[in-house]
Amino acid sequence: MFHSLHPRALLRTIQQVHVGLRGMGDYRDLGLLYYDDNLDYEYQSRHQEQDLFTSYENTDYVYEDEYDYQINEDQGLRNIYNRCVYPTLFDACNYLIPLLIASIIFQSVTQSSYTPQRGFHIISAVIGLYVVQLYAAECLYLLITLITLSYLIFCVPGRYRRRLAISLLCLGVILYGERWMKPAFWHKIRGVTMIASMKAVSVVMESDTFPLPSFLEYIGYMLCPATCLFGPWVSYKDYATLYRVNQWSVRKILIALGYLTLAFALLSISNCWAEWIFPDSTWRWIVAYREALCFRTSHYFISYTSGGLALLGGFSLTTASVTKPGSVELPHSLVQVVVNWNIPMHNWLKTYVFRRSREHFGQFGAVFLTYAVSSLLHGFNFQLAAVLLSLGFYTYVEYQLRQELARAFDACIAARRCGDHKCIHKRTTANCWWVRVINILFSALAMFHLAYLGLMFDTSEQQETGYSYSHAMEKWSSLNFASHWVVLATYFAYFMIK
Repeated sequence: MFHSLHPRALLRTIQQVHVGLRGMGDYRDLGLLYYDDNLDYEYQSRHQEQDLFTSYENTDYVYEDEYDYQINEDQGLRNIYNRCVYPTLFDACNYLIPLLIASIIFQSVTQSSYTPQRGFHIISAVIGLYVVQLYAAECLYLLITLITLSYLIFCVPGRYRRRLAISLLCLGVILYGERWMKPAFWHKIRGVTMIASMKAVSVVMESDTFPLPSFLEYIGYMLCPATCLFGPWVSYKDYATLYRVNQWSVRKILIALGYLTLAFALLSISNCWAEWIFPDSTWRWIVAYREALCFRTSHYFISYTSGGLALLGGFSLTTASVTKPGSVELPHSLVQVVVNWNIPMHNWLKTYVFRRSREHFGQFGAVFLTYAVSSLLHGFNFQLAAVLLSLGFYTYVEYQLRQELARAFDACIAARRCGDHKCIHKRTTANCWWVRVINILFSALAMFHLAYLGLMFDTSEQQETGYSYSHAMEKWSSLNFASHWVVLATYFAYFMIK
């Protein structure tokens, strides 16, 4: 499940292209910036005129060449920092400062004992409108329309009618953006509408348990400045508990600063260091891993930024926990990747889609429907749909195969890791070496699949307007559709041992 905002599109907005690594030219040539061809000519001329000192001067030339190369390597790293890392982080910081201030003001004012309850929701809506107008003005009227129409639907009698109507409204808004808005505008604001759609659906789904909020409460929830732009998705209950609850603490402030610092570090990896570490001249699978790594680290940047903003806005540490990069980069399984990629969205899909559809469509049908809904929320885009539906099939096959293997061998090799003190299997990583080896092999297989799927989200010009069908097919065909063939072989293995 991908994050609410398209990471690479946001990077383009923050970095303004000209400060990127590609603006420097090919980074592999940085070590030769001060090389002059005339030096070779002058040296050769002197070499021909002074035959008596050939050996001595040749030795000095080699020494000077090695010395200059080492200096130029350092200058290359310095140029990457000066022309990419520093401008990128500087622009990102300036870009986020108004949003940070808005989140702090929201928490300070709404938690004051002098703020009435109605004022709490009014302040949330006003600051949220300012944030949307400042960062995503293209979707302001669309967002207001979605909020107004969704609340009118809440007045429709019959819970199933309300749920169906809200779902169709959200899909209609996404379809409008895909079909009638400029691609660059829609690609920029798609995440904002997705977060709003998730909030609207969660409210109508919880109407059986909790009373529907008033219009003022609802608009304050939808436009909450700490979550309306980047997310994460939070329930109405979590939002309502912010009123007059003092969430300030030194620990939370330090964690929020840590989140933001880590976000900036990951942004520099995504935009600058990854392409320096893995140049284009390497093996195509290494290049694929690099492109996928750039996409993942940019996603982590947005996730930690949204988590830091949520903490500064008053939300709890649990609510502000958005992603776990360690569980994605070194995964136990693809199931673990899906869970930890975007934790709030995973919880939303599990609560409102998977669990409610499993009773009617079974395990496989519920998995397919969950990924289909996730794909629709991200927009009617072939590439996103192809990646998400492929990932859904991958996780289902891996989960079923590893469950069968764990049952057959009574070994702790299932897709979901057992608890530290609650493992029910006879053979574990602690007492059986081959269990550890099998888990490592499945981890490597998951990394292989992630490199293949993440290759789609490269740094081509199409990232600002969305990737086309031909782009998706071209990327996968360049790797001979290897990942899909592997997962088909995995499914065949599962079918044979079932």
